[in-house]
Order: sequence, then structure tokens, then C-alpha cells
Amino acid sequence: MTEKGEKEEEEKVPRTLLKAVDDFYKEREAVFREFDEIQEKHLKGEEISGDLKGFRSRRVGIFTLIYDIFHKEVDLEEKLDNAGTAEEKRAKIAEFKDRFAVLADEIDLLVLEELGLGGR
Repeated sequence: MTEKGEKEEEEKVPRTLLKAVDDFYKEREAVFREFDEIQEKHLKGEEISGDLKGFRSRRVGIFTLIYDIFHKEVDLEEKLDNAGTAEEKRAKIAEFKDRFAVLADEIDLLVLEELGLGGR
């Protein structure tokens, strides 16, 4: 691929995604802690949509990344490849996906609800 072609590939990665990945990595300890609490409530059968909404309102970019981790995995992987995302950041994203997979449906329901495509 030519230098121009490589630059065009890099430009296909939205800056908002790159910022969200950086923010996720910088704030990973707090994000994991908060999701541990949310998951614990979920496993007890408690309602967590309010917790997810609260997280999303405080960390919109990170929430969008989390949604993509579970629901747009192939597209996200491709964008991370194109951006040359560091392996340690990718490893934390993979760890998050494995650790909180049980919450994927709840995150999806929240997004669909807000798009007016579903309801609880």
C-alpha cells in the first residue's frame, strides 16, 4: 500500500473512538470497579439500567466503546488494527469483554430502548 493509502486507512478511524480507547485505558481501574458493582447487582437480580444510564451520562465515549466491544466486535477490531492500537490497550478491552460478558444484553437493551426500538 502506498503512503497515501496508509494515511487514508488511518483516517477511517474516528478520533472519538481513539479518544474513548485512551480514556478507557487511563480510567480502567475505575471502569472495572464500577462494572464489578453493576455486575454484582445484576447477578443478584437487581435492576441495573439506572446504573448503566448513570455510567453512560458520566462517560459517554467509554460507554459507546463498551457497547462496541460487545455488539460491533469485528468493526471495532478492524478500527483498532487500522489505528495501530497498542497491545496493552487491546488486552484490557479483551479482559473487559470476557469479565463482563453477562452484561452485554443489558447494555444492548439500554441502547435499543433509547433508540426507541425496544422497551422494558
